[in-house]
Amino acid sequence: SNPACFPLSKPAGGAGGAAAMVSMVRLLVDRGKFCHMVRSRGFIMSAIVAFLSGVASGVLYYYDSSRGGQFIEKLVPTEVVFNVFITFVALVLGFRTAHALTRYTDAAMYLHKLSACWVGTASTLFAFCRASKAETESVDQFQQTLIRLISVVNALSLEALQGTSKSAHGKFRFEVLGLEDLDAATQGDIVQSEHRVEFVFQLVQQLCVDGMESGVLGVPAPILTRSFQEMGSALLTFHEAKKLALVQMPYAYILITATLLVSEAVCVPFMMALYTRGVWLSFFFSMAVTFFMWITNCVNESLDNPFTIESKALNPCDTQHDLNSQLLQLLAQRSSPSARTDPGDTTHGSPGSNKPECTYPDLLAHTRRLSLNTWDRRTRRSIEHCVEEAHPPDDTELAPPVRMCSNEDANHARA
Repeated sequence: SNPACFPLSKPAGGAGGAAAMVSMVRLLVDRGKFCHMVRSRGFIMSAIVAFLSGVASGVLYYYDSSRGGQFIEKLVPTEVVFNVFITFVALVLGFRTAHALTRYTDAAMYLHKLSACWVGTASTLFAFCRASKAETESVDQFQQTLIRLISVVNALSLEALQGTSKSAHGKFRFEVLGLEDLDAATQGDIVQSEHRVEFVFQLVQQLCVDGMESGVLGVPAPILTRSFQEMGSALLTFHEAKKLALVQMPYAYILITATLLVSEAVCVPFMMALYTRGVWLSFFFSMAVTFFMWITNCVNESLDNPFTIESKALNPCDTQHDLNSQLLQLLAQRSSPSARTDPGDTTHGSPGSNKPECTYPDLLAHTRRLSLNTWDRRTRRSIEHCVEEAHPPDDTELAPPVRMCSNEDANHARA
């Protein structure tokens, strides 16, 4: 067996199917999402229309039964015409559903790509600051301002993707890092600007150029273009996502779909009253068919802009929160030492060693391997052991003296 491979254990078919069923049940019984769906305008309207369609079908069945079953047969077309009509309505709804799901997947992709571009920009700029020859205060001022502007521009982008409504009611609220720490002039310019996203984007670019001139970004200009490319990708992603927020379905297609659904709600009661037995069966089937068709169209309409809070499809607030956490992690990591390997494991075949160079089979044989989960568990235990030795409990007066871990040991354990 290949020691570099760590095959995962595959659950039995029955266990895997049971786990999938449990996950599906948990998803379906999500109380928050279910309550939001039931209280939505589309669900209520679909339920009302379906109930009226079922009542109409029951009344028609009762009236037709009292007339000897001759009333509805004279009004409705043949079964073939009804089947063709229902098939056409289903095809239109199927196309509408496919379009809505495409917009949803595109919105999810743009949401995470936008955040990834800004994190990549901040990460490269923080890395370039390590080679800076400027004063520590200037570097700190650059980094502190940078994370605030990136947090603001991402929040403004997500705010703009929710639509053109000026009201804050029914919109997501995004947290930003230290926006009030910026100078008053900058805050006022951001609030008064007509295109806020592009304005803050330009502020980030100006901050980088000023950092080049002051020596804060101590790398050559061709290498620094990587950060500007990431910033350009973020702005391009934002404008690509705007088509989902601002460009709606053509009005003619929306009108045709609405006309077909109204026609379906009118025709189905007649056909169900003709081909079912009993008032309650006629009521139930008419209501069920009408409800599922109308609720499907309402869900599709809510996904025209998946970034809104009404669609309940995405949660941009979590993405903004993750971005802020990543930016704070970059700020905390800026002064950390570079990663290194244990010299005891790298002397074999190294340039400063007298030992011969290792061949590829030798490297495969001597390089230690372990799974990611095992490494994580061992590292956490090592860190906890160092913390316990560095901070012994107060009630251990009779305990033997313990060895204190040095800072180098603790940093090596964290690495």
